[in-house]
Amino acid sequence: MASYFIYDSINMYRSDNDVNEGTMSGTSPTATFAESDSIDNHKRASDQNISTAFSAINSGDAIQYALGSSATADAVAVYFIGASGGSGSIIRYAYGDSGSITNLETTSVASEAGWQITDLTETTSDKFYAKFLNAVSNISEILIGKKLTFEIEPDVNIQSSIDYQNEINRSLGGVEYAINVNPGQEVFTISFQNISSTFKNNLRTMENHLKGESKKFVWYDGTNYHWVRLDKPLTFTEIADGRFSTQITMRQQIQ
Repeated sequence: MASYFIYDSINMYRSDNDVNEGTMSGTSPTATFAESDSIDNHKRASDQNISTAFSAINSGDAIQYALGSSATADAVAVYFIGASGGSGSIIRYAYGDSGSITNLETTSVASEAGWQITDLTETTSDKFYAKFLNAVSNISEILIGKKLTFEIEPDVNIQSSIDYQNEINRSLGGVEYAINVNPGQEVFTISFQNISSTFKNNLRTMENHLKGESKKFVWYDGTNYHWVRLDKPLTFTEIADGRFSTQITMRQQIQ
């Protein structure tokens, strides 16, 4: 299966994005959203931390992402810290203003911890919604954004290392000692030797939405999902007319 990135294309992590909790009633396309205190810690849904879940989610509860300006999304990545419970589809996505809300696709239940990916009909709106169709638990992140599928797979020489971020100091007596601040983060470097200008521009668009190293995103390597952050800016080298090479270095996020 092709590798891809899913990143925040609607600026849901920006400070002026208004994340509201409430309930959704009625049927598409005339559904309505009403704010209420219906979900515990609902802002955990978009805090870039996949280790802490929000709770008290019941059928009909919903989260509204009021963006302030229109943006486009075509995918959702949902992280579960354990089995979700319930049955069938558990999250329905929608867009539009209250009273004219239109349904999109749904995410199904999760049987274990990990990412659940849902492709959406590409949609542009200034309001997106995640409506819960059943009582559900163990959701810690809902990332609404764009899926960037690789036009070719990376070169086979994918590099991987563990960065423990140790600080080595020396005492006044000349004795060395180390300070270790975390259990280590895996750092991946993938290389593309020959990509099109279109894919190059798509990568640059993703980098701009991520604000470089600022935001976390999902990388699917064809087998496993990784919650990562860019570790350095993207640099492109033109190797022929309209063809480019680049390396993408990503740091695995601990939470």
